[in-house]
Amino acid sequence: MGENIYQKLAKVRKLVEALQKNKDGHNYKYVTEDEILAKIHGGMERYDLSLLPCIKPDTMTVTPYSYLKTKSTRDGAVYDEKVNDIIVKADTEWVWVNNENPDERVIVSWALIGHQQNASMAFGSGLSYSSRYFLLKYFNIATVEDDVDAWKAKQKKAENYEELEAVKLITAEIEKAIKIYAGEDIEKKKRVAGELKKMISDKSGKPTANFYDIDNVELAAAVKARIEAMVSGDSAGQTKSEPESETGGKEAGNTQLRPD
Repeated sequence: MGENIYQKLAKVRKLVEALQKNKDGHNYKYVTEDEILAKIHGGMERYDLSLLPCIKPDTMTVTPYSYLKTKSTRDGAVYDEKVNDIIVKADTEWVWVNNENPDERVIVSWALIGHQQNASMAFGSGLSYSSRYFLLKYFNIATVEDDVDAWKAKQKKAENYEELEAVKLITAEIEKAIKIYAGEDIEKKKRVAGELKKMISDKSGKPTANFYDIDNVELAAAVKARIEAMVSGDSAGQTKSEPESETGGKEAGNTQLRPD
């Protein structure tokens, strides 16, 4: 059975988590529509999706709009100039279609608004602006000033927050178990370090006894279990070597047989 449309859209989103702002205009930086579409079209092709922009019938309005724009002459004189623009508005829908099953669709209500010197330009600019921001907001795409990789690193850290908090709790238990097992015994500490190095690697991939380098719950739990096994084995060894009673046998209650 193929993936449903929501699974496909989620995969497209993973391809476009963040984009770098690539153009200056209107006193701010922004991501151009072609930059966004270049990323999203690749995902649409890969996962067999189509996107249909639709204007809802009887919702478009074209309204003349006049305002005064303050200007100045070369000699510093200030004056107001009347500007006549056209505002175009419409309610829209963006429809995602699963091409493998065209009846499976996701319909998103949106809006279009643009203003320019004539209706055609106002409609075109409004449609471009609406398209750009629909795609940015639908996929929750972050637009960053400079380093996309730095943003992804922050996102990864946020995603791993809960797991890292769980790892902290487990490593605290590991530290406690090591203290119970080894105490100040140098030989036991060496034995623990040897076991840790079999299981843990640092960021460069080299074996390490530093259990605070652990960054996932599965490994932390495995190390904790190994140290606890060492503690249990040590306790069992101490039990076996308990002193015998005055009668030559083990203390009362110990059912283990003593070898001849």
